[in-house]
Amino acid sequence: MSESKEKEEGLLGSTSSRRDFLRIAGTGIAGAFVTLTLGCATMVRTQDGKNLKVWATPSGAMVQDPNLCVGCRRCESACTIRNDGKASAYVARVKVSRNLNYGVEGVSSAYALANGQHGNFRIVAETCRQCGQPKCGDACPAVAIKVDKKTGARVVDSRRCVGCGACQDACPWHIATLDPETRISTKCSLCDGDPTCAKACPTGSIKFYTWEEAEKLLWGADATSGASAVSGATA
Repeated sequence: MSESKEKEEGLLGSTSSRRDFLRIAGTGIAGAFVTLTLGCATMVRTQDGKNLKVWATPSGAMVQDPNLCVGCRRCESACTIRNDGKASAYVARVKVSRNLNYGVEGVSSAYALANGQHGNFRIVAETCRQCGQPKCGDACPAVAIKVDKKTGARVVDSRRCVGCGACQDACPWHIATLDPETRISTKCSLCDGDPTCAKACPTGSIKFYTWEEAEKLLWGADATSGASAVSGATA
């Protein structure tokens, strides 16, 4: 089997990748062909001349259950101490502090009924979804966001990052964060397959799930706005 054929089958070998590829390419898929592989993201040109970037499927993602979170924020400290050598809620790859008091939606007139410590005490932590087609990676002008070969996580190459913040603006959940001290973007790397945040959580609120499991929790038939109606899990 040729090298190019192996790359193509590796790219489209999973159900998630094939479905995303068909959705992205649409009617032009009949004339699509692989033109460039860079950082495990492959450039594809469709029949109508459009260039598309197709990403390899990640091994999994971190998913949090708000019903188990006690708001201790150990996950944030553990994350940044491992990855940045400092404790910083702002650049942490798991976001608890910004939702702690009033939930993801922020302050509202009905805050007493909403998530957060001033509401129903349901603490929602947001984590990187390791998207099949990551907007952060597509938006990066320096091609600094690549796929980790071991975990499939979408990671920032600090040597290429120019600190423009395009990834942070592009992410629907604003998980990628530009460190104000280093001017380098930060995002979840899955800690080489052994997530520090999950190990630090005293209640088991944050866990690593395989991509198939995470996909069902985050985007399955029961999922609403990224949260499962059954477990309340979110990322």
